[in-house]
Amino acid sequence: MSDRAPRARGAETRELILDAAERLMAERGVHGVSLNEINTAAGQRNTAALHYHFGGRDGLLRAILRRHGGWLRARHDELYAEVTAGGRRPDVRGLVEVIVLPVAEYLGRGPSQRAAIRIWTSMLAQPALAVEDVRTLVDPSLTAAGRALVEIMARAMPRELAVERLVVASQSVMHVLADRAVLEDAPGSRRRPLPLSLVARNLVDMTVAALTAPVGAATREEAGQVIGPV
Repeated sequence: MSDRAPRARGAETRELILDAAERLMAERGVHGVSLNEINTAAGQRNTAALHYHFGGRDGLLRAILRRHGGWLRARHDELYAEVTAGGRRPDVRGLVEVIVLPVAEYLGRGPSQRAAIRIWTSMLAQPALAVEDVRTLVDPSLTAAGRALVEIMARAMPRELAVERLVVASQSVMHVLADRAVLEDAPGSRRRPLPLSLVARNLVDMTVAALTAPVGAATREEAGQVIGPV
């Protein structure tokens, strides 16, 4: 007897569980839904199905990231290759586009993709998330773009301030896009949002402005006391 049928059923079960997990985690946060609820929403009578296929919450989250990571990674790589083509040094705007545009574009591809963006944002907001954990969520091209941005910004401010600005700006971008994902899927919304492409371009402009804003006198003075001469 061929084992193709059991394998096919197993693959189908995995997809059903992932679909349910995406929907519920996007709505209620990464830790706002129990694994039993996900298992039930996926139509699984076997209460051990989720653990069998994913091992638990961490394995389930990794599977969701793998499900969506390929497209985003390829798009980040494509944009980073464009801004560094011919060995040229990219400017702040080009690097910000590497960070912002793929996520905005992915949001427009459908409900599953929007759920993934909301889950990603929920994961990044976890207080217990370590630096090592964040690195596992970030594509190599994003890491390279972030490092290049810090190098540029550090010419005008202490490196610690540059890193802080980049972290805050990146989190803000994700939250703005996650909020847009909610709006896209909201039934009967009375809001008439701007086209997503315009939202993305405006978000690039805002992020560039935030990263390159002059260091104020009070900030410079306090940074000099905490970090060292500015």
